[in-house]
Amino acid sequence: MVHTPLPRVKKVILSIFAITFVLFITGIIILYNLGSGFLFIEDSEDVQPADALIVLSGESNRLPYAVDLFNQGLADSIILTNSTEKGVTREDAENLGVPSDAIIEETKAESTLDNAVLSEEIMFKYDFTSAIVVTSDYHSRRTKMTFDKIYEDSIELSYAFAPSFFDASDGLNEREQKMTFSEYVKYIAYSVRLLTY
Repeated sequence: MVHTPLPRVKKVILSIFAITFVLFITGIIILYNLGSGFLFIEDSEDVQPADALIVLSGESNRLPYAVDLFNQGLADSIILTNSTEKGVTREDAENLGVPSDAIIEETKAESTLDNAVLSEEIMFKYDFTSAIVVTSDYHSRRTKMTFDKIYEDSIELSYAFAPSFFDASDGLNEREQKMTFSEYVKYIAYSVRLLTY
């Protein structure tokens, strides 16, 4: 049986795929070895009042944290991203005391990237010029990277990170290990994906 050489284009494509895969895995290993601390960044220092709070779906601690900021007078409106998800619905916000006319719903987001893109559209629609992005502490680095890239300098952003179940001070339990790995994989994937924006 005679083996014919792969066409040059196929070789190049396979080489690029192999290099990308190796770099991706290497990146995950490096980040994972950094430990979970890399996931966390500090809140924006001295969070200033803004036109809106942008609440990301995903964890039940985020909306109550945002409502506390709302009650402190830091914003007059709350944008609920993926507001069909339990924990960040209009009803949930109203049950926590947010007036109905202060709630703006976004219902299509399926990822942190969607949260950024779709909430930016809402910000422009309402002529808002500043926002406080609210998410969980372990989700802070990827959220800030994503929102800073999508919004660039179009809207002034600050960040407030709700405390979560994640506590690395006593070592990582199984849930925290899975979350660390998942966040690192997503962080690397987003780093690549955001190059196209």
